[in-house]
Amino acid sequence: MADPYSEKALHFFNQYQKLAFEDVHQHWLAQLPESPGSALDVGAGSGRDAAALASRGWHVLAAEPATALRQLGENAARHLAVEWCEDHLPELSHVRTLDHRFDLILVSAVWMHLPPSQRNTAFQVLTDLLSPGGILVITLRHGPGDGERVFYETNRDELERLAESQSLASLPVAEGKETDRMGRSEVAWETAVFQNP
Repeated sequence: MADPYSEKALHFFNQYQKLAFEDVHQHWLAQLPESPGSALDVGAGSGRDAAALASRGWHVLAAEPATALRQLGENAARHLAVEWCEDHLPELSHVRTLDHRFDLILVSAVWMHLPPSQRNTAFQVLTDLLSPGGILVITLRHGPGDGERVFYETNRDELERLAESQSLASLPVAEGKETDRMGRSEVAWETAVFQNP
């Protein structure tokens, strides 16, 4: 299957880098721990979020399966404490071999790529990688596809059920849908934040 993130890596890199971390993630930044620790950025893309976290003192592992996009991100963040690897949900096979748990796991603009049949496994894997007290941030895309990438419908209630099954606590964030930062009127976003006991 063709991979748009590899075939159009520079296009997506430039698109993502135009958006500021603080704007994209303003709805949950109040939940960001004051003391930086270790973070996992799943589907790190251009490395924008990984770099922003590293600049705040976090040590970040950025997992990105698209080789060309990963290389662009790695080059852009080469002066920061960001380690890169090739990996993806639902299994995160490489990350799990590291035997490390994270204080923050960010899954931004990724969940909609996962078929519903894989989401239970993915959520369990993410939960297992959370340190005690660690937080998991997942952003949900709502709206039609773009004709070249495969998107599946996302649902906050589904995430809440998965979190409850893994005994994660739901943390407060701004309620309701968030407008798309790229100006697509048919696309909206939603953020869910969970904490490991």
